Amino acid sequence: MTKRFLSACLALALLVLCAGGAAEDLSGCTVSCGVVTAAAWTDLTAQYSGTLLPFDAQAGDTVRSGNVLFRMRTVTLRAPEDGTVSALFARAGDDAAAVCARYGGILALSPVNPYLIRATTAGAAGRNRDLVPGMTVFFRSDRTGRPEGTARIFTVSGDVFAAEILTGSFDLKETLNLYLDDGYTAKCGVGSVARRDPVSVAAAGRIGAVLVSEGDAVTAGQPLATVLGTDADPGAVPEISAGADGVIALVGVQPGQQVWKGALLARIWHTDRLEITAEVDETDLPRIHVGDICPVVLDMDPDTVLHATVTEIGGLGVTRQNAAYYTVRLSLEETGLPLGASASVYIPKN
Repeated sequence: MTKRFLSACLALALLVLCAGGAAEDLSGCTVSCGVVTAAAWTDLTAQYSGTLLPFDAQAGDTVRSGNVLFRMRTVTLRAPEDGTVSALFARAGDDAAAVCARYGGILALSPVNPYLIRATTAGAAGRNRDLVPGMTVFFRSDRTGRPEGTARIFTVSGDVFAAEILTGSFDLKETLNLYLDDGYTAKCGVGSVARRDPVSVAAAGRIGAVLVSEGDAVTAGQPLATVLGTDADPGAVPEISAGADGVIALVGVQPGQQVWKGALLARIWHTDRLEITAEVDETDLPRIHVGDICPVVLDMDPDTVLHATVTEIGGLGVTRQNAAYYTVRLSLEETGLPLGASASVYIPKN
């Protein structure tokens, strides 16, 4: 910005003011070009390291306090099978890894089918010993008159295997003979009834929300809890909201971006307190002081003279074309002015 350009701005402003019949005499002033900005702002930052979900916030958007602008991806823990929540060890805000180290999981799930058969291939011959997980076997008790049942093999280790009981009612430790066919001719092993241990659901990270309560019946795949990043602090949430009414001044990230904890997501300019940021020529600087009231005219409304109070004078100038300019901030009483609007600040000559 040259001194010649500033002089042209002054001449044009005075001409407009006179044409509009302005009562205030600004003929003895020099002019500095400025812009309407916010006196305060809020920076929105990532509360933990992770991935941003899609968002549509962009610079220039008007926002209200509480509007959710960004969401971080969370991990959803799901029930591995049907069952009942028998114990909850974690609450929202807990360190999941620490809870698991103490209790073995953040919750315990009692399976719907609470019994299994622990067996060996004893008594089996030939290919009847070739068992694999997923096979259905048929069994009957060695006690006379006991009902028959079915089970599904889920682990095999050498001659030892385990099967989940699907049908039939038997006592704990009752001995069962197992077969590959429902005619009970192809014997594949012998085992006994045992109780299944509760299933522990483990996680690592900060617990965001617990979605079930003790005693709840759940189905396989049902959400049990959400988990945030491992560096999340207690109280962290995946939704980042505007803390005040304002305008988005900048957005520093892209949808789907990986961010670190504390990364700048956006800056919100507050609209309840406005100011003018002006660039003042070094030759005018001695005539302006903190606390001074200066006339201000917006380029978009040349017939109206506003008044702004100097609140800060920058201590370091920027040299452009053999002249140094200093940033001066002036507070406005008016609100509702468009941020970024061009303004002329008038500085008395004496």
